[in-house]
Amino acid sequence: MNKKTFIYIGIALFITAGMAATHIPTDKPEWKNLKVIPKTIDEEQMERLMYKYTKQLGVTCVFCHAETKPGITPVRMDFASDDIPQKIIARNMMRMTDKINRKYFGYKNDYGFNSLNNKTGITCTTCHRGISKPSNQRLFFNE
Repeated sequence: MNKKTFIYIGIALFITAGMAATHIPTDKPEWKNLKVIPKTIDEEQMERLMYKYTKQLGVTCVFCHAETKPGITPVRMDFASDDIPQKIIARNMMRMTDKINRKYFGYKNDYGFNSLNNKTGITCTTCHRGISKPSNQRLFFNE
């Protein structure tokens, strides 16, 4: 077998392996247990939203989301689970900020890309400022 044929076979195997390793994305993810975020949100929007929350609260995913049950390998996040109380608190905080923004700023959060870049109204950062449990001291005024 000459070198040229060997190189062509190697390239063909490389391309075939690359094609086999890719997967066709599903049209729409099937979200489970979404109660505040719309079920129509796509994966990229959800990832950006969760990233924003982790930065605004200075936490990681395990702060609100439980890990898979013991004995399941590999250990992954069980995003649908409500086992962690902080997840319920986070939902209530999301409802609260949505209500305040709608009432006082005329802004409706649809959790889309435009909402992620919203610069008006209040966000988690307004109170949390990068920490998971905000201080109960006055945030804006010294009296």
